[in-house]
Amino acid sequence: MMAVENVPGGHIPRNPLTSAPTDVRLMSIHAQNPAPRPPEPDPLLGACLGSFRLTRKLDQGGMGAVYLGEHVGIGSRVAIKVLHPRLATSPQVLRRFHTEARAVNLIGHENIVSVIDIQPAPPRPYLVMEYLEGEPLSALLARGPVHPEVAIALLSQVCDALEATHARGIVHRDLKPENLFLVRRGQGPAFVKVLDFGVAKLLDAEERTTDTAEGAVIGSADYMAPEQSRAEPVDGRSDLYALGVIAYQLVTGRLPFVEKTLTALLLAHQTKPPPSPTSVRAEVPPALSSVILRALAKDPENRYPSASTMRGALQVALAQGFALPGPVRTPPPLSAFVLRPALALPVRVTRPEPGLPSERLRCSELTRAGLFLCTEQGLPPLLSRVTVALEHPDGELACECEVVRHVRPDEARAWGMAPGFGVQLVSPSISFKAAVAHLLLGQPLDTLKPPIDPATEAEVEQVLAPYRERGTEDLYAVLALPWDKDCEELRLRAHRAQGALERLRERPISPVLRARVDAVLERVRKAGDTLGHPRPRAMYDAERGNFHGVARCLAAGLTLAQLEELRRDFLARHPHTWSSLRAHLARAEADQRAGRLEFAREAYERALLLDPLSLELHRHYVSVCRALGTSGRGEPGNKASGT
Repeated sequence: MMAVENVPGGHIPRNPLTSAPTDVRLMSIHAQNPAPRPPEPDPLLGACLGSFRLTRKLDQGGMGAVYLGEHVGIGSRVAIKVLHPRLATSPQVLRRFHTEARAVNLIGHENIVSVIDIQPAPPRPYLVMEYLEGEPLSALLARGPVHPEVAIALLSQVCDALEATHARGIVHRDLKPENLFLVRRGQGPAFVKVLDFGVAKLLDAEERTTDTAEGAVIGSADYMAPEQSRAEPVDGRSDLYALGVIAYQLVTGRLPFVEKTLTALLLAHQTKPPPSPTSVRAEVPPALSSVILRALAKDPENRYPSASTMRGALQVALAQGFALPGPVRTPPPLSAFVLRPALALPVRVTRPEPGLPSERLRCSELTRAGLFLCTEQGLPPLLSRVTVALEHPDGELACECEVVRHVRPDEARAWGMAPGFGVQLVSPSISFKAAVAHLLLGQPLDTLKPPIDPATEAEVEQVLAPYRERGTEDLYAVLALPWDKDCEELRLRAHRAQGALERLRERPISPVLRARVDAVLERVRKAGDTLGHPRPRAMYDAERGNFHGVARCLAAGLTLAQLEELRRDFLARHPHTWSSLRAHLARAEADQRAGRLEFAREAYERALLLDPLSLELHRHYVSVCRALGTSGRGEPGNKASGT
């Protein structure tokens, strides 16, 4: 974690010839101690933290060190971040340390490093994280600018991670090349992992704590958004600014601003327009240059509204920015590997607009990354999502795709090809990837046997077993949570379960087992959409007589107007309850006046089973429970006419 704090005068020396990040703490330390001491033996090397032995130091920073840890029993490797002893007693630092684990755990995305365990207590707090083999993006940048297509591939992955981060109400606030790690996976582009959420800001925090108080500016100056350096409120667009700086550096080999002092650097970010990347390096396509400059807008309102929007703009730049100028040109194929004409196959395409039927289109080009679909009808908008499905004897193989290319009829005539649109695959399943690879080898799809791993099937069966035991009718049972949990906890549980199930369905399992995973996944999504939001949950709970759940919805923001609207609809559907309801209410009021509070509480509970959306009944019930000194959280009964 690197930080910029208020420094009198701001005159921190900085080498104007380097593009390395400006870290005020490190620079001030070097200024005070020009002759570093020789390194001392590390007492932690060889020591055990939990089940892991520390075998090698991987990195050293201002807050502590990161070690390679090996499990003493099975030899698995992890990265362990150990807090420096001098900081282990600081409540502010410990909060920040815990924030990192909480933030990463909330997000749960493949492009974000996983936190496996945390030991937050002194004297030696530490985090256990997945071990990554590769190099930070800063090492790649040290070798010079990269090809624009490579830059877009890397930046798109960071956008995916940020979209998941911002969806959880979290802002990273310290995005820089050192916090982007490149993991090599096969022959494709490097896989990006976002690191170091130690200064992440949870937007829904109740108040500003001492480590994010007014006047504190946290982040790295070279990548800091103007509003962040002014200590103003930040949101996800501040991270997009930092990503814009990283994009600029990737394609040009330099930072947009190089100043001699920290003050001058911050003012440049706040006031100076950066030179166009194309003007710095002619190889940068103007379309990509425009995307980067928009991300670097001084006003957050002028940047991309979300990471997914910026990712889409990058993909459009990829599709448009590398074409040759001129009215008549030959478009490059999607890749060197394209579908053989003899195997041109029909594809079922479904657009997201409600009421539109799916259509069968011909795929004329196929690569490992996308397809070109021929049509003379209306083209779906660029950046929109469609679902494509390939026919297979065991069932359709579907994949969500993003539209990244248009070929209009006039262009198609000039280029000697069919009109249509190109799509890029979005998170294809293992089975879909296998189908594409099979087709690229020239084999018909009906000869493909989907990959099935018996050991994986057994693991998936084990994961599905609790769902089968609990049943999937009751949405609370689907999430394995009691009926009185708050909406946020229910939503978080659904998010985690959904992520786990989506990962399961991508594994090499049979179509029958994948269909079972899909069925459970659909119920988990239904549970999250219903129980994670006050209005739909209130109606769901009302139908089941769960008045405690309705109370949770009120606490979560259900308005009185919404409550009354839901109650009118509910009572209109259950008119037969009126007589029993009046009887229970009369008995409850009589018992309350007579001081028989236990009987009054029971009568109010029976009335609430019949009219769980009545604010007046809730108030009377809470009043009686308080008088009895109880929470009133009895087991909810089934809605009945009552006696």
